[in-house]
Amino acid sequence: MKKNHIYTVMAALALLFTMNSCSLEEENPSAISTSQEWSTAAGYEKLINGCYFDLVRIIYGQAEDTFIMASEGGTDIWQDVRDGSNGNWSRVLNYSNDLGANTTMFQEAYSGFYGCLSQCNAAIDYADKVTGLKDAEKTALVAEAHFIRAHALFNIVEYWGGKYLATKPTTSPITDLPLSTVNDFYDVILEDLEFAKQNLPVSQAVRGHVTRAAAYHLYAKAALTYATYTDGLGNCEAISEAKSRELLTKAKESADYLISNASSLGVKLYSNIEDVFDENNNKTNEEAIFIVTHSTIQSLNPRGNYYNRSWKHWDSFNNASDGVGLAGIIPTYNPVTTVNGDQYRLAKGNCYMTPSKYMFDLYGEKDGRYKAFFIDTWYINNPNDGNAYKWTAADATRFGLDASRVGNSAYNIQKGDTAIYIARGKNLTQDQRNALRYGSYNLEDNFKDPAKPGKFFPTLKKNLCTNLFCGTNASKPYSAADCIVYRLGETYLLSAEINWRLGDNASAASRLNIIRNRACIGHDGSMNVNANQVNANLLLDEYAREMIGEWQRWTTLKRFRLLRERLALNPQIKNWKEEYYQRPIMQAELNLIDNPEIYQNAGY
Repeated sequence: MKKNHIYTVMAALALLFTMNSCSLEEENPSAISTSQEWSTAAGYEKLINGCYFDLVRIIYGQAEDTFIMASEGGTDIWQDVRDGSNGNWSRVLNYSNDLGANTTMFQEAYSGFYGCLSQCNAAIDYADKVTGLKDAEKTALVAEAHFIRAHALFNIVEYWGGKYLATKPTTSPITDLPLSTVNDFYDVILEDLEFAKQNLPVSQAVRGHVTRAAAYHLYAKAALTYATYTDGLGNCEAISEAKSRELLTKAKESADYLISNASSLGVKLYSNIEDVFDENNNKTNEEAIFIVTHSTIQSLNPRGNYYNRSWKHWDSFNNASDGVGLAGIIPTYNPVTTVNGDQYRLAKGNCYMTPSKYMFDLYGEKDGRYKAFFIDTWYINNPNDGNAYKWTAADATRFGLDASRVGNSAYNIQKGDTAIYIARGKNLTQDQRNALRYGSYNLEDNFKDPAKPGKFFPTLKKNLCTNLFCGTNASKPYSAADCIVYRLGETYLLSAEINWRLGDNASAASRLNIIRNRACIGHDGSMNVNANQVNANLLLDEYAREMIGEWQRWTTLKRFRLLRERLALNPQIKNWKEEYYQRPIMQAELNLIDNPEIYQNAGY
């Protein structure tokens, strides 16, 4: 069974949930009917493969990757480096007054998740018609569709609320979209995941196809999230406290089972934080529970040589005169050996968003996650004086350094040696900075005006994987790195939150301390917390330290119902409206339906 080889989707829903240039059309190369194709063993395997298509093509990496803005933007931990001037990006990051139906940052995720839903509905509906497969084989395949449908529905309902809930193939265009409640969505989500928990295989022959561990993880997350709807947020019938506790108990059972049986389910928690996003582990990551794969082989990618660009929007290196860059550094796909013997590559990013000052301050001196997750040092790869870089006047001005270094060979930097360093925590004095051969910048200075951060900040390197860069154009820094959507580290955090909500702070602290001590330099327990310290803000801070950039932050703040309070920590966000608890429906969708006023979320 080969993933990424099938492009069949239901044409009717593709017309309904159009995505402009990213629209998908039905492809049937066999010249037999779709029903005949899907009812064969080979055809049904292709149909299951198609359930993954939009995850790869649209949502996680091979489109413009705007889902990172829908999922991480407009929170306490990300800020806009373009001071409100960057169109849709700035609108999402800052909640400007024109955030609404024309903010296209939400289009890819909306279309992509509904595309997944369409394909999964077809796969589930056709399962009984398939011949040539043993019952166990067919059940394992349809369980994949149930999981992906649950994943799609979970994201749809959390970002947009109770909207159109399709559970059967759509055979004709729908122009009046009915609304379903949040409760209806979660009934399907949890039922799908119960089926997936029982019937998904523990391992898969094809990397990227979902396994049983993912079902336990998402069940815990979905049940936990549904348990917070005692307030009836959005199009929801408020659930009772008793129902909430029942859901939390089920969430706890699922998380506990996954953690206790991780080894037999094929996953493990790395003992060292450096291993989690080590680029050499990307294709064999043992902590990953659910991944979206990308390939160095163009024919296996929906967009051929477009590859994965999920990391590039938070890259600080853009070589502009007002940020991280140096004439001695050029973007390259070729490895450069540093004086320490390490190899690195550098591609040109966009410099759209920076982690907030609040985010950087969350990492204490003993927290190894800062070093494991961020790049704060860059190296010379573009000598302009033999095998060394000689300082230029423009670069000295960029870093605010004494002009006496310009042309002075005493300040030359050899190829592979440090070119730029961002100092965090311990500020360098001007004299210290002038004495260094390389360029330096204090992170504190980057946030002198908290509402207008600069472009001198460390780059988050999750999913960067320079060893998997593809192509030759460094201005298009695509890679074949897989995207880790769910991992066991998050399961521990979910378990801590579930226990806290159930009133068991001791168990919550125990789960947190496993994650915190793994991150602690020396693993000496000095970062451990006790039961009395566990509260909502501590949990949210820990989610930020561990999960930044992993498509989780906005929904996490929503689940805690502390979006307003946490946005107050971001000095760029000046106003608050209750509608921020849901994302707007896109105008492209509203133009296709007869009930746009009802379908759009209130306030947009």
